[in-house]
Amino acid sequence: MWSAMGASVRGPEHLTDGRPNQDAWLSRLARGAALAVVCDGLGSRPHSAVGSRAACRAVADAVRQWAAGPDSPPELLLRLVHALWNVHVHQTGRDESATTCLFAVATKDGRLLLAQLGDGLVMLQTPKGTTTLEPSAERFGNATTGLGIASDVREWRLHLEPNFAGTASILLATDGVADDLVPERRSEFLNFLVTEYGSRPAAARSRAIAKELCDWPTPRHRDDKTVAVLWNAGTTEASP
Repeated sequence: MWSAMGASVRGPEHLTDGRPNQDAWLSRLARGAALAVVCDGLGSRPHSAVGSRAACRAVADAVRQWAAGPDSPPELLLRLVHALWNVHVHQTGRDESATTCLFAVATKDGRLLLAQLGDGLVMLQTPKGTTTLEPSAERFGNATTGLGIASDVREWRLHLEPNFAGTASILLATDGVADDLVPERRSEFLNFLVTEYGSRPAAARSRAIAKELCDWPTPRHRDDKTVAVLWNAGTTEASP
């Protein structure tokens, strides 16, 4: 059985400017199934906050349809995410609402899918090892992709385990968090979240994680910050 938690806070720059949080996150839990989504609206787009929230809803709706078909390939899920997101942002415009999108879904029939479009970090830890999705270190400048920018579902990074069984912990983080995590200490950060907050009531988890993000220790940090965690209920620590 899976559990989920997360939080999103405005960064110092947006607090100073009086602008809304351009990040968004969402989780859904059902018997034997779980979903977490984290999105970061592109700061240069006027309706990026709308876009990131619309992306969370689009993923949740698309996953519900995709998970009902045991043989449905991930490509169909991604195409559905794009289609539903386009409907949600029709009023504000695709380009004006562009956003990154990261999600992890565990289905009742044993599929475990990680997906990433744009910046940020998705990390899966199991007793067998660690899998990460993240942008290449060689990407040019601040160039990124996202919903509203990508022209092909092949721009998504994917990791699929078709018959997953066992324990796992999954971290999803926007670049306001991911860029400040030393790669060698990512596991420590995930372990801290699960062990420190995993046993608390849901509302208390979110408040505590939000406080951690507001008190972020990196000097001169400016960006909005969002994390979400999925883990198997009953585990007290993420796998090393």
